[in-house]
Amino acid sequence: MNKKELMNELEKLRNSEKLYKSLIDESTDPIFSFYRDGTYRYVNNAFALGVGKKADEIIHRKIWDVFEKDEADKRFAIVKKVFADGKIQEIEVRVPLPSGDTYYLTTVKPIFNDREVETVICISKNITNRKLAEIELKKEHDKLSQALKEIKTLSGLLPICSSCKKIRDDKGYWNQIESYISQNSEANFSHGICPECSDKIYGDKDWYIKMKGKKKDAE
Repeated sequence: MNKKELMNELEKLRNSEKLYKSLIDESTDPIFSFYRDGTYRYVNNAFALGVGKKADEIIHRKIWDVFEKDEADKRFAIVKKVFADGKIQEIEVRVPLPSGDTYYLTTVKPIFNDREVETVICISKNITNRKLAEIELKKEHDKLSQALKEIKTLSGLLPICSSCKKIRDDKGYWNQIESYISQNSEANFSHGICPECSDKIYGDKDWYIKMKGKKKDAE
C-alpha cells in the first residue's frame, strides 16, 4: 500500500469514527464509559443532560465530582465489580434534578483488550414513568394493607355463657357481649327490648297491660 492509499484509508477511518461518535453523541439513551479509577472516559450528550451538566465538564472528571459520595459509591461499586470479574451487571439508579427525580436502568458492560478489561461502558434506559407508577402502586398497596389492619373482624368459635351470654376472650376473661363485639369489630350498639323480654319484665304491670290492650285494639 503506497502513501496515497494509506492516507485514503486513514481518512476513511477518521470519517467512520466521526460518524459513530456522532451517532453515540446524539443517542437519546445515556452512554458513558470509565477508567479503572472511576474517571469518566467518555459521556454522550444524553448523559450530560441527564445530570444537568455539559459533556466536557464531566469527561476526565471522577464520578465523585458528578454525584454525591453515597450515590457515587453505590454506582462505582458496580463498575469496579465489572472491572474485576468481567461480567455484565445491571443497576437501577436515581438522578435527583430540580425538575424532579429521574430513574434509569443501567447496563454495565466490560470491554476487553487481550483478555483484560480495558474499560467499562454503561448504557442507561430511562424508566422514570415505570418507576413512578411502581412507587404510586406501592403507596396504594401500603394504604390498603394499613386499612386491612384497622378492620376488626370476628371469626371462628366464640365461647359464650349459656346463661348470662358473656363471651370468653383469648386471655380467659368473660366480657359482656356488647363490649366484646365492639372491641373486635366495627359494630356499635344501641339498646332496645324485644317483645318477649318486655312481657317477662313488665307483664304484671297495669300500665303495660293497658298499653298491650290498646295495641291489640288498634290492630
